[in-house]
Formats: sequence, structure tokens, C-alpha cells
Amino acid sequence: MSDRRPGAGRRLQASLVAFLCAVAFAQAWSSLRHKSMTFDEATYIPSGYSYVVTGDYRLNPEHPPLMKLLSGIGLLRVRPALDTTHPTWDSADQWGFSRHFFDDADIEIERVVSAARLPTVLVLMLLVIGAYALARELYGPTAGVLAAWLCAFSPNLLAHGRLATNDLGHAAFALLTVYTTLRFLRRPSPGGLALAGITLGLALLTKYTAVLLLGLVPIWAVALAWSRPATPLPASRWLDRAPDGPPRRLLFAAASVTATFAIAALVVSLGYRTPGRVDSYLAGLGVLYTNVNLGIPAYFNGRFHPDGLPYYFIAAFLLKTPSAFLVLLAVRMADQAARRDIDRDTVLFLAAPALLWLVVISATALPFGVRYILPIYPLAFVYGAGIVASPSFRRRGMGLAVAALGLAFAIGSLRAHPHYLPYFNVFAGGPERGIEWLDDSNVDWGQDLPLLAEYLDERGIEDAVVAPMAWYDPALYGVRGRVVGPAEILTLLTDPDAPPGVYAVSAHLLTRGRYDPSAAIDPLRDLRPVAILGHSIYVYER
Repeated sequence: MSDRRPGAGRRLQASLVAFLCAVAFAQAWSSLRHKSMTFDEATYIPSGYSYVVTGDYRLNPEHPPLMKLLSGIGLLRVRPALDTTHPTWDSADQWGFSRHFFDDADIEIERVVSAARLPTVLVLMLLVIGAYALARELYGPTAGVLAAWLCAFSPNLLAHGRLATNDLGHAAFALLTVYTTLRFLRRPSPGGLALAGITLGLALLTKYTAVLLLGLVPIWAVALAWSRPATPLPASRWLDRAPDGPPRRLLFAAASVTATFAIAALVVSLGYRTPGRVDSYLAGLGVLYTNVNLGIPAYFNGRFHPDGLPYYFIAAFLLKTPSAFLVLLAVRMADQAARRDIDRDTVLFLAAPALLWLVVISATALPFGVRYILPIYPLAFVYGAGIVASPSFRRRGMGLAVAALGLAFAIGSLRAHPHYLPYFNVFAGGPERGIEWLDDSNVDWGQDLPLLAEYLDERGIEDAVVAPMAWYDPALYGVRGRVVGPAEILTLLTDPDAPPGVYAVSAHLLTRGRYDPSAAIDPLRDLRPVAILGHSIYVYER
């Protein structure tokens, strides 16, 4: 009887995690099918497809190729046309080629975009599994299920877990690198070493900020080797000749890190189809550096900050993270502080990478959205789930309180469906007030053109004036009317002699209209829309 209980427990955990993966898939898939292509997807999708079909990586070199390759593989199901004879292909004009690609795709844009997004949804499910595995490794199976629950219902992970972009992949493979490295260092084996190197390589292929992991892996290896006897791999029994002590432990750490980096470099080179060479990766890293200092002002709380805002990403995290989890996080931190229980592996594998990401991104990244710190979320969820391993959890009422917070977290996510991008918590006033706090991909990334098309069709409007946040023609989604730029739309909205009619404006463009201090009106506060679609498109009638 006792022999069956562990097996039954493992089967129950596997069933729960599988259920949560299915829940995450259902939420993401049912949402993405009603959302138009976002700003960055317009170039990522054709770039990735061109990588797969031609093996040529000339488009969009400022981002590593993994997530674009996956979206390109997804497109093999529908096989849109790819015209490499167009002049924009020769000049590597990714935005011009993007417009030509979608105009010439000969397939409904909804089918193309849905097929390209499906691989990201599968990576989201992998992230749920990774959160379970890491939390279980650190705190036990119950914590693993709670961490998976938080990931499956996170509106921020769901927002980017159904787009053909690189942010969710970055979070997923960074998390898997943390888990596989921790597992290998605790229980060394050749297979564990290979897996740690592979996941590190895949993380590096998602986004260039994953290079931060190259600084963390040696720290992890030295810290764990120093505190535990250095267990050599079967293939390195030469370490047995050295007595257990600092030299042997440092040798083990150095060998582990070197092998991990070598495997990761091989994976990176294969991602670029240049086995053994990482020069394409390094060249892309250089392109990224040139894009860091573009002088774009940070928008926060209705004001612009031309010199940047050091706490922008901290504020974004506090405003866009569900309130229930912020409470759980505070309880977890207070519990640890009260018991003076600072677990070393928690600090090394959760707190250190999360803080490093936050500090580096705050110092270098453009103020475009919480997506830049997306890798922090699964790490924070794993940390928060650790509350179930605390002695305090066994106190009367604590378990019910954690369950209530987990339920409130899920309910908030379900209420946000399908509008995950503009999610803001109750402390911020909800998505209705989101545009007053932050802009860009925090609220409006061009995702609600289907809602606008439906709104115009229901009213028989064919001559609307449209100012979208998109590089492609809104007519691809059935939006009929005249497309204008941000400067012209703001002039039309404020000109009393402008022609009467319906004006549909991106929320992001409205916030940027606030940047001119000499403007006669504030377009968000002084103009009254007749409708706000998906919290991202404002409709006016004149």
C-alpha cells in the first residue's frame, strides 16, 4: 500500500500540471484568434518564415532567431507566398518587405498570424512545466503546482504567450536554464550537463539580454561547488585524484562552466546555421547596442520624462502584476524576514537573476513595456509558491489565505480575457485607467483592429479616419477608411473645422500627443470618445 502512494501522488501532480498547461493553451488560443497582428509581429513573422524557407537571416538581425524560426515553422502549415525578388529583400528593408509579404500572402491574414503564433503558445505550456519543475526542486511538489497555477493564469505571460514575438520565449528558456543548471549542480551527470548547456543556448537565441545568464552560471557553479563536495562526472574521474577541498571544487566548477558554455555556443551556432561559429550572434548583439540609445522619452502617469525614469520598470511591475500576487509576494517576504530564513539557493537562483534583470533593464532598455522584464515573472511565481514550504503555512488559516489569493489571481485573469495586453491591477484602477499610467505595449500594440472592423461594420461606416499603431494596412483586417499618421489625426481631432465623421485612434498615439507642451488640449482628457475598443482604440464622432 505504501509503495503505491508516491506513484499516485506523482500521477496526480502530473495530471494537475497537464490540466494547467491545457488551461494556459485554451486562454491564449481563444484570445489570439480575435487579436490583430501587433507592431513587432509585422516584421518578426515574415523574417522567421524567410529564415525557414531560404536559410537567409538578413531580415531583423537585431534579435536572435529562435522564436522567429518557430513562428516560421508554424507557417509551413499554411505556406504563404514569399517573394524574394522584391527590391526590399535585396536591400534587407524588413519593414518594407513586411508590408509586401502580407499584401502578397494570398491567404487570409488571420490564418497566417494564427499559424505563426501557435508555437509561442506551445512554449507557454513549456514555461508552465518549467515553473513546476523549478518550484518542486526548491520547495516541493505542492509549491510546484502553485507556481504552475500562477504561470497558467498570469495575464502578463498570457499577453505575450500568444504572440509571435520573442518576449515569452525569453522568459521560458531563461527559467529552464535556471532549473537545469540548478538540477545539474545538485546532481551532476553528463545528461544534466548537456541539458543545462542546451537550455542556456536556447535562451541566448531568444533575446540578447539573455547574455546576463553568462554571468550568473559561473556564480552558481562556484557557490554550489564550494558548499558541497565536488562530485565529478563519470567522464572526469581525474578529479578523484585531488582531495576534496577548494582546489577540487573550483576545478569542478570551472570544468562545468566551460562545458556548459561550449554546448551553449554550439546550440547558438546551429540556431544561425553556422555550426561552430557565433559571429552572426555577436554581429546581432552589436546591432542591438546601436538601438539602445534612441532618445525616446518614458511615459508615466500622464507625463513624459525625456531623460528617462529610473523606476519605470519597477512601476510597470507594480501596476501590471495582479494585486493578489503582490499580496502573496508580500506575505512570502514578510514570512522569511520574520523567521530570518534566507535560503541560499533561493537567493542565488531566484532573487539574483530577477534583481540582475531588473537593474540592467532599468539602466539600458527603452521604456516600451513590462515585456522587457518578463523573465522576472516566472521566477517571482516560483519564489511566491515557496510559501507552502514554510512552517508558517501549517498555521491555521494560512493555507486558506494562500488558496484564496490563488483563486483571486485566476479570477482576475479570466476576467481580463481576451484583453491581456492592457491588463492593469486594481491598485492602478484596472485597464480602464491603464493608458493614464503607461503606454506602448503595456496597453496598445495594434492588437484590436478586428474590434474596430466589427464596430464599423455594425454601423455601416465605410469612410472612417483611422490612425492605428501598425505598419501594415488596416484593410487587411477589414477596416475601411482613410489611414492617417499621428500628427494629422491630432490636428483633425482638435480642429473645429475638421470634416464630420468617425475617427478611430490608437491609444498609444493619443498619449504621444501629450508630448507637445504647447498643445491646446490634452487629447486623452479633453476629448470624449463614443467608444473605447479593447482599451486600445478610441473612437470619436464629430
